[in-house]
Amino acid sequence: MLSVVPEVVQASGVAEAAIGATTAAVAAGASPALLGVLPMSADPDAIAFNEVLRACGAAYLGVVSEHAAQRGAFSGAQGLSSAVYTAGEATSAAALTL
Repeated sequence: MLSVVPEVVQASGVAEAAIGATTAAVAAGASPALLGVLPMSADPDAIAFNEVLRACGAAYLGVVSEHAAQRGAFSGAQGLSSAVYTAGEATSAAALTL
């Protein structure tokens, strides 16, 4: 027998949404530092190294953005699951009282 507490599933979804929003906000705050790296000097090696650092920062921000979006999707799925389970339980209870 499956035992689900819809309120707990919903609370977990709210927590996931908060974590995703916090992750996105922190990444947005860090993006100037990750993308605004300046070369140490004007020589070709320093400029090439600077380009690599910026590319790594951009890749990191892309992964963080994807992670935040996945948390948001998971949060939505939990909210939907909670609502569907609650509606199913209400329908079953109504059918039993007939």
